[in-house]
Amino acid sequence: MWKHHASGEDQRPHRPSFLRWRGLILRRLRQDEGGATAIEFSFIAIGLFYIIIGIVEFAMCITVGNSLEAATNLSSRLGKTGYVDEQAQLTQEETIYAEIERRVGPMIDMDKLDIDHEVYNDFESLTNPDILEDGNGDGDTDDPGEWTDVDGDGFKDGADGVGGSGSVVVYRISYPWELMTPLIGQFVGDDGTITLTAYSVVKNEPY
Repeated sequence: MWKHHASGEDQRPHRPSFLRWRGLILRRLRQDEGGATAIEFSFIAIGLFYIIIGIVEFAMCITVGNSLEAATNLSSRLGKTGYVDEQAQLTQEETIYAEIERRVGPMIDMDKLDIDHEVYNDFESLTNPDILEDGNGDGDTDDPGEWTDVDGDGFKDGADGVGGSGSVVVYRISYPWELMTPLIGQFVGDDGTITLTAYSVVKNEPY
């Protein structure tokens, strides 16, 4: 049954205004916490990733450094026995190099590895080495005036070589480890490079 309405009375449903709709939407957005974790993580993600990469970098660096020390100790022990791999037709120095490469070769670029060995007459000469100056730049100190025998024992202390029976030899291995992360490289090492160094001092056995 139809009902009569007074003239001029608007019977259409009341619709919220635009401002009211916008207020409702904003209120719902403020109350919605979905995705908050993802947004918070995005704020710290870059720094966190750099920290993780830095931890990995230093772990690798320490691992290689420890491996270099172990290789230096083992190769110096091999050198003090005078052992030479005759089957491979290697010299004593090449035998020592091959042992170092076997220990750390898979982890580094062997072309960048620097291996030094200095020979001394005895342990006392380590604290008072002879003065060696390569005046003409020919790679040795055999020319007159390039070697000053400080202790007067007639032995060129500090010369390059693995020595002979009873000699004291200092083995020094260094390697330039390049950091993979430029940001960390700005604060650590020299232009992103850390020089890893290992030493070993042995006295050759009689042979």
